[in-house]
Amino acid sequence: MMRFSTEDLMEQVDDFTTFVEELKDYSWRLSKKESFFLERVLRFQKELVIDVPFIQLVEEAEDCHMEVVVALFDQTWLIKESMRVQEEILAISFSEEEIVDGRIETLENDQ
Repeated sequence: MMRFSTEDLMEQVDDFTTFVEELKDYSWRLSKKESFFLERVLRFQKELVIDVPFIQLVEEAEDCHMEVVVALFDQTWLIKESMRVQEEILAISFSEEEIVDGRIETLENDQ
């Protein structure tokens, strides 16, 4: 349990709390250095229990934010692509209009 990363401990905070409680039961046997270490572990466990819900909310908010950003970029890309298509349609229409105007001018000159 002591070799887990902080993220693993956050996922298993209940198991870690149980482990710390079991360690606390043996505190009367500990040396001064071990007692000092136990105090640090207890402090870490308390902070972990307090911070886990907040950290999870922040991570969820970050995930939602990323989903929104990706969706926004996708929509932006679609809009840009649609604008390119519309520009091409306009260019073709202007080209056809010039061809028609040229034919009209030719026909008017032939009359």
